[in-house]
Amino acid sequence: MVNTFVAGGLIWLYFHREQYNWYPAFRATLPVVIFFFLSNVYLVIAPFVPPETPDQNVYEQLPYWLHCVIGIAVLLAGGVYWLVWAVILPRIGGYRLERQAITGNDGWSRNLFVKVPVKDLQ
Repeated sequence: MVNTFVAGGLIWLYFHREQYNWYPAFRATLPVVIFFFLSNVYLVIAPFVPPETPDQNVYEQLPYWLHCVIGIAVLLAGGVYWLVWAVILPRIGGYRLERQAITGNDGWSRNLFVKVPVKDLQ
């Protein structure tokens, strides 16, 4: 699913290149990106096609599509978590998340998200 969204985003950028000032040094041609997109759409849809014979089902009592639905649900749950944490709570709480890069004593860097009150930004 991630590759499908990546390919879809690349196709979007091809048609909105000037709007985003997107001129990378290396890029795939549009037909290659469209093929990549379609092949990944196939890979997303194919597990939902029922097996031809009932004995091909790997589960004895569960539906064949269960692992696909659970995988998509986990992906969507991550999206809902991000939406609540990064969009909804800052609006309700009157703050904005600002990323700060922190380098530790050992040289490793990490990002820290700090709550900045909206009134301090004005």
